[in-house]
Amino acid sequence: MERRRFLGTAAAGLAGLTALAGCSGTGGDDARTVNPALRETPTETPTATPARTAFGAGDADSLERSRSLVVTNQLVRPEWVTVSISESDTPVFQQTLRVPPATRRTVGGVFGAARTFTASVTTADGRARRFDWRPGPGGDHLGVDLDGGISVRDTFPVSAAGEFIEGSTGGLLANTPATAGALLVVDTPGDGGRLRLTASDGDSSAGIDLRVPPRSRVPLPLSVPRGQLVVAAETPDGTDRRRWRPFEDGALYCVLDSAPRLVCDLLIRDVVVENATGSGPGDGVTITVDADGQRVLDRTTYPPPGGNVRIPTAVPPAGTYVVSVRHGRLDARRTLSRCPADGPFVVTVGEDGIAVESRSVGSPSDGEQQGETPTGTPPDAVTEPPSETANATETASESFGRGGFL
Repeated sequence: MERRRFLGTAAAGLAGLTALAGCSGTGGDDARTVNPALRETPTETPTATPARTAFGAGDADSLERSRSLVVTNQLVRPEWVTVSISESDTPVFQQTLRVPPATRRTVGGVFGAARTFTASVTTADGRARRFDWRPGPGGDHLGVDLDGGISVRDTFPVSAAGEFIEGSTGGLLANTPATAGALLVVDTPGDGGRLRLTASDGDSSAGIDLRVPPRSRVPLPLSVPRGQLVVAAETPDGTDRRRWRPFEDGALYCVLDSAPRLVCDLLIRDVVVENATGSGPGDGVTITVDADGQRVLDRTTYPPPGGNVRIPTAVPPAGTYVVSVRHGRLDARRTLSRCPADGPFVVTVGEDGIAVESRSVGSPSDGEQQGETPTGTPPDAVTEPPSETANATETASESFGRGGFL
């Protein structure tokens, strides 16, 4: 994937932001100046970041407030999942949940002590993962992502954002979540590290430096003006930039896995191929999808007359998608650089042409009625939480979709 280098930022004057210094450079791709704060070996001794104070400090086994279980379905089809949690072989929590597409479900009051818990997660179609997890000092919740597999994140609340800032907030981080005009979420599947974020309106810019923990999801409430901004995310491995209209587009995501990537959401989309003709597909319908310049799908399908074929978990999150389709003498190509709808990509082959679009989940025409690959059926018996989890309650079931927070 070709990474665009950060060429410079302006000097001053962005409404509601403070001018940024020390992150500019000129010239071509080989002339970029990396902010010294991002280097693995700083050029000078950085100011020490105060140690975080654990919730319930003074009692290693207590938490000032309990932590939650957050189950996120990053797919555009529903999932069933059973989560079992124990501590020293004592059952703490067990429940089977249905998580709608592009939705997260939060169960509060699951973890009440700073101890090591063992979690077992199983989906209805047989995916399984077992791991240990311990609440950390920063108010993190246990995040379980259904992403075609099962991934684990330390999921932090918006109120914890300031704990990851190194140095000044630069006027970019909102004082409180209630005063935030926008949300940028840093999703880190790997080891984390230093990250520089800047926002510019073309005349001036402001930025913040972060130290992001491994395997985490950190939402950052931002104080930004209305209108279009250019956001840059920089690490020692590269820079990505993206135009963003926070009040129209909703949350923006930075996937921090080596070089950063700025994307609209974290959804993993299916591709649905519809045959709107009265005849068979002949030699088939060939679809290719490039996500940020990388080929992620190259498939020939054979949808029956009036039917469709669904290719599950086909397209990962990206900033720009290019969908190309060929069927006999017909072909189509579409580039999506704006945020697509929160459902599958749909290719419709008609008598006179081919249409390519993205559709929202739950719409009557999102392709779920025919040809859908099932994700399993719920087990015969749904296990309720044992008595030890009498305080565990579902506090939220949020459909994030476009403009929401995954």
